[in-house]
Amino acid sequence: MKYVVLFFSIFFATIVTKCLSQNINWKDAKNWKLYDLRNGSAFNYSVDTLKNFKSADLDYDTMHTFLSDVIEWPKSKSSLWMGLYVVTCELPLGEIRKIEISVYGGFFYDDLTKKYFQLPLSVRNNWLDYFSANSIRLSHLTKENKDSF
Repeated sequence: MKYVVLFFSIFFATIVTKCLSQNINWKDAKNWKLYDLRNGSAFNYSVDTLKNFKSADLDYDTMHTFLSDVIEWPKSKSSLWMGLYVVTCELPLGEIRKIEISVYGGFFYDDLTKKYFQLPLSVRNNWLDYFSANSIRLSHLTKENKDSF
């Protein structure tokens, strides 16, 4: 019996490791949501906790366009945060991911993998403007008057 448990433990650990190490194709993510949450404590919130905050859907086509050419930062690179947007998305296999988006830098951080991703310069200003405008709109919505951006 203990060999069966050991086998399944190793099997499960291998699957989890492979899932976390696979490259994420962010442009194929869907059901993007922006949350009305802008403070640094957001890094500590789980996906389930975010359900308690006001949110609005983001446009799939817009997000797809922005994320077509993101690149992963090397592990040695990190960043200082001077403001953030909190969003979630659904990956192609149905997993919900929480990411933090820099207000200034044109990059975002995947909470689960602890990796940073950078948008190309060609879309960075539009990306920042998109989140700024939608964050302002979201702050004026009530939970009952939810909208899509």
